[in-house]
Amino acid sequence: MTTSTEPFRRLVKLVARAFYDDDMSVKAPNKLKIDKSDSRGIAVVVLDALTRRQWVKEDDLARDLRLHPKQLRRTLRTLEEEALILREHRRETAKGVKAYNAAIAATNDGSTSQRDGEEKQKLHTHSYCCLDYAQVYDIVRYKIHRAKKKIKDELEDRNTIQNYLCPNNNCARRYSALDAMRLISPLDENFHCENCNGELVAERDKLAAEELGDGEDNARRRRREKLKVLYERLERQLKPLMDQHHLIMVTFLLGKLELSLQGA
Repeated sequence: MTTSTEPFRRLVKLVARAFYDDDMSVKAPNKLKIDKSDSRGIAVVVLDALTRRQWVKEDDLARDLRLHPKQLRRTLRTLEEEALILREHRRETAKGVKAYNAAIAATNDGSTSQRDGEEKQKLHTHSYCCLDYAQVYDIVRYKIHRAKKKIKDELEDRNTIQNYLCPNNNCARRYSALDAMRLISPLDENFHCENCNGELVAERDKLAAEELGDGEDNARRRRREKLKVLYERLERQLKPLMDQHHLIMVTFLLGKLELSLQGA
């Protein structure tokens, strides 16, 4: 059974806009890092172009996209590190050398002319690139997982709070997150100071409240509301990507089922 690359090409276009488009209002944790002097959103253009090509010479790609070769190579290196593309560097003769050698080989004095041709022949390194469709599916799944987990961890306060503080200025005791676990109250399920019984607050919430001149509860509530909005927005923006990811999996499983039925 021949596997069409069309679903994967669409997946690449979606992941480009979800994770590499700087115009997106939600910034994913694994954004493409490009030098400040570069045009923004270049990765989207490059990935889109590669969905319409097989192996392509990087110099030709730069010319087609009207990009400086160095600018393109920086982007390609990052995409290669993230396993979205493959690159190959070959030592090849300059354009026209084969025709030149064929012409001199046809002359009567082939031995001398051949040596002259070899002296004139120079090797140049040419770089080629293409999308790594074999890795795209797993890479996309990993990116979606990381993007959602980062916000969920923040929303659930996992691995982010290092200390809790007592808001009472006459007490101001500080507890580590581990110490605070033993101070949970059975009445309201919050952490309470063992000295004055004040409800402990995360250190970051207290600092935010001081900066805004607001209460700790309001600062904490505002932060959680913003994170919820951010997570909901991320879900909406990643939905087309997740749907396409799911479609590829279903198509793959149906293909395996078809092969097994044919072999039965």
